[in-house]
Amino acid sequence: MKRYDYIIAGGGLAGLSLAYYMNQSVLRNKQILILDRDEKNKNDRTWCFWETDRESPFDPIVFRKWPEVYFYGSGGFEKKLDLGNYAYKWIRGIDFYNFVKTDLAANPNITFLQTNVGRLTSTADGGFVITEAGQFIADYVFDSVTSLRLDNKKRENMLQHFKGWEISTPQPSFDPDVPIMMDYRIAQTGLGVRFSYVLPVDEKRAFVEYTVFSDKLLEPAEYDRELHTYIRDVLNIQDFEIHHEEFGVIPMTDELPETPRDSRVIRIGTSGGYVKASSGYAFKRTQWLTQELVSQILTTGEPSPPKATLHSWFKRLMDSTLLNVLLRERHSGEVIFTHLYKKNLTPKLLTFMDGKASFADELRIMSTVPLWAFTKGMVDTLIKRF
Repeated sequence: MKRYDYIIAGGGLAGLSLAYYMNQSVLRNKQILILDRDEKNKNDRTWCFWETDRESPFDPIVFRKWPEVYFYGSGGFEKKLDLGNYAYKWIRGIDFYNFVKTDLAANPNITFLQTNVGRLTSTADGGFVITEAGQFIADYVFDSVTSLRLDNKKRENMLQHFKGWEISTPQPSFDPDVPIMMDYRIAQTGLGVRFSYVLPVDEKRAFVEYTVFSDKLLEPAEYDRELHTYIRDVLNIQDFEIHHEEFGVIPMTDELPETPRDSRVIRIGTSGGYVKASSGYAFKRTQWLTQELVSQILTTGEPSPPKATLHSWFKRLMDSTLLNVLLRERHSGEVIFTHLYKKNLTPKLLTFMDGKASFADELRIMSTVPLWAFTKGMVDTLIKRF
C-alpha cells in the first residue's frame, strides 16, 4: 500500500483548484495523488461568476467577460446592470481542466490515477482510501466525492437543476456585449423558482440555459420543452441549431459535513459545503476556500476548518432563511430577486451575495426583501435547529 503526503479524491473544480494552489507553494515538493473516475477531457461544465477585474490566475482561460448584464424580473422590470468594478466572467469546464492539468503535469511529485473511489476512512495513521485500482494512505485525504446527505430535517435542502444548449442562428440574434444574467420572462409553473440566462459568444451564437430552484427534478422532456419555449417566445428565435448541451444538478443546502476536527479526511467542494446555499454559485467560493486550506497547511501544518464567528453564523442564517422562504413558498422567488436587483446598487448586491459585505450593508440589503415572509422563514429555521 503506497503512502502519499496528500490524496485528493475527486479531480473536479475543488480537487483541481486545491492541487493548483498546492503546486504554487512549497507543497509542490510533497507527494500528491489525485483520483478521479473521469479523464476530464469533455466540456461538461459552465462556470459563471463575478469578480473585481484584478489579475486572477484563471484570467487566461476566461472565455468571455462583460462589465454589464441584463436582468429581466417580475412586473415588467428590466434593466441593464452596471457591475461597477466587477466583471461577469464565463469559464468553460474543458478550458479549466486543461489549464490546471497542464500546470500540474510539469510536477513529477503529482500523480493522476483514473479510477473509481470506494471507501475513505480516517485512521490514526492517516487518511485511508480504497479504490478499484488499489489501496492508498496519506497524511490527509481531501474528499470531494462523498455526497451530502440532504435529508436532515433540521436543515433546508433545495436543488438547482438546469439544462443548457449552445445554439447558433442564421441571422444576428444576440448582443455579444451584454449577456442576460437572469430572465424571469418565463412561466413560473409548479413548485420552485425558474429563470433562464443567455451567454453570447457572438451575434449568431450563444449558450442558453433553463434553471430551476426546487426540491425535485423535472421530467427530462420538460427541460427541452421549456428551452424551446424560451428561445422561440422570449428570444424570438425560430430557426436555430443545437451544437452542445449541458445538464447538471447542484445542491443548494445549508447542511454542513459532520467532520471531527482531528479527522484525516477533509471534505471539500460540494461535499464540503462550498456551494453558496442561497444562490448555487461555486466557482469563486471554491477558489477562496481552497486557497484558505493551503494557507492553513502552510501556517499550521494542518488543514483545520476556520472557526465560526457570530458574523459567519448570521450569514449562514440568512442563506437558510432564503431557502426556507423559497421551499415553503412564503413569497414568490421571482419577486424576491426582482426586489434585490431593483432596490440595491448592483456592485453592493454582488458583494453581499459573495458573503463579503459589512454587517451594516447586509442589514440594508435584507431590508429590501419581503420582510414578513423572511421573518417567518427565519423563525422557522431557528425553531427547527434548536
